[in-house]
Formats: sequence, structure tokens, C-alpha cells
Amino acid sequence: MKKSKRWQDILISVGIFAAAIFIIAGACGLVCALFMKPLGFRYESLWDIVVFFFWGSLVAIPISLVAEALPKALYALGKLPRWGARLLYLALDAFATALGLAVVDMFLESVSATDASLWIVGLLLALPGLKDIARKKEE
Repeated sequence: MKKSKRWQDILISVGIFAAAIFIIAGACGLVCALFMKPLGFRYESLWDIVVFFFWGSLVAIPISLVAEALPKALYALGKLPRWGARLLYLALDAFATALGLAVVDMFLESVSATDASLWIVGLLLALPGLKDIARKKEE
């Protein structure tokens, strides 16, 4: 009896976590769609926007991890100044996000995004993580 209760708790927790991620991706997607619409972003329904950004964020995760690690490593090794690491992060993360969304755009027929709209969204979504790059160490 205890094992089935534990599995139920795990499944409920995973379901709540997945719903929270989906809601966050949807909220980000709706805000980003406001900026993308004037640049040629087309969609059939609001649900398509949520699905587009949910899958786009999942596809972009591996490339985004590299985009975040590379500037941090180069800054830590002294190869880049602080502003250079942040600029590199901004470019790489924008590219990673745009690439992830472009891949989803190819497979999702109900959504159509232009390259300019993908780059703008990539830059918008990279801005919050900019403060974590080349942060001064606290002693």
C-alpha cells in the first residue's frame, strides 16, 4: 500500500511541475507574441502560441546550456572582459532561442514566424539571464 501511495505522490508532483512549466512557457509566449506580431508572426489560436513556445524552449535547452557556459568559462579564464562575456552570452543565447523556435516553426503548421521575429524574441528572452554572466564573486 505504501508503494502505490508513493507512486501516486510522484505522479501528482510531476503533473504539477509540468503544468507550472507549461503555464510559464505560455505566459512568456503570449508576451513575446506581442513583440513578434508586427514582424510577421502568424498563428491560428492562442493555444498555438503556448505550444510553440513550450516546444521551442524544450528544443533550445541543449544549445542554451552551451551558450551560457561558454562566456562564463572564457571570463573565468581571463580571455574575455566582463562586457565581452555578456555580449557573447547575449548573441549566443539569442541564437539558441531563435534556432529552437525555428525548428518548432518548421514542424508546427499552425504557426509561422519570420527570422526577424525569432531574433527579437531570442534577444528578449536572453536579457533576464544577462545579469548572471560574469557576476563579481562575493567574498
